[in-house]
Amino acid sequence: MAPLVLKSSSSGTSILVIGGTGTIGRHLVTASLDAGHPTAVLVRPAAAAEDPAKASLLEAFKTRGASLIYGDINDAEALVAAIKQAGDVVISATGHSSPEEVESQLRIVAAIKEAGNVKRFLPSEYGCDVEHVAEHMVEPARSILGAKVRVRHALKAAGIPHTIVCSNWAQGFLLPRAGDPQLPDGRPPDTTATIFGDGQVQATFVNEQDMSRVAIKAVQDPRTLNKKLHLAIVHASFIAAGRAPSTKRNIHTKDSHGETMTQGVDDVDATQLYPGISYITVKDYLDALPPHNTLRSDGSRPDSR
Repeated sequence: MAPLVLKSSSSGTSILVIGGTGTIGRHLVTASLDAGHPTAVLVRPAAAAEDPAKASLLEAFKTRGASLIYGDINDAEALVAAIKQAGDVVISATGHSSPEEVESQLRIVAAIKEAGNVKRFLPSEYGCDVEHVAEHMVEPARSILGAKVRVRHALKAAGIPHTIVCSNWAQGFLLPRAGDPQLPDGRPPDTTATIFGDGQVQATFVNEQDMSRVAIKAVQDPRTLNKKLHLAIVHASFIAAGRAPSTKRNIHTKDSHGETMTQGVDDVDATQLYPGISYITVKDYLDALPPHNTLRSDGSRPDSR
């Protein structure tokens, strides 16, 4: 069925965000609106009814001028119609909780190919460069990253113009959980911090707002066409000796977690392309957290005196 579209009146390069109410997608929508792009969000018809918080977020997007397109990536006809109406650029921010969820993007690839009007596609990546690390990971990450690799191969085989954003670890997702991705939202760890590997390799954390601003800059940049856009700006330890939680839970892996950018013909560095951006550091982020949540940048808790 054809989607119901609530149109905005802006002009310019239109951007369709799929998954625009998620933890990454909401920042991408905001960054697109901030940059003045006509912005549309693909919304499942039942999404607002199922989740009042999402309904409020969608209303805020509408107030700022975003278009809401009611459809579903499982409805091929509606997806193609949405892309034709609103998608000079299509940005996917679908979830990564399972290989099946990641591979749902294959439907987006097929719809973009059929629509024929898309000038740039950004698949749902926003992490490490999966082609270099997938085989070194342990489950369940290995299967999920393997699915991302298959999506990359599919969009390239389809000849779809694209940019792949490799932005490493997400500050807003992992730092409040002290490294444990399985902790639910809003539940800070009391005594345990999760260490990936042996704790000797420093990780790179990028704020979701910064990543989104970079992604939106890239959609019209010819230097990022059919490239992997790397954003790696902060290397920092936030669990200090003697000030950390009483327990450190190690998650063993087969390789390091530091992002090493491959200097190939398909790789570009966001910090070099966009030197004027001021980035949120790990210290900035941790010190701005509310008092009940996680650690300061020096490893102490805000309520510890």
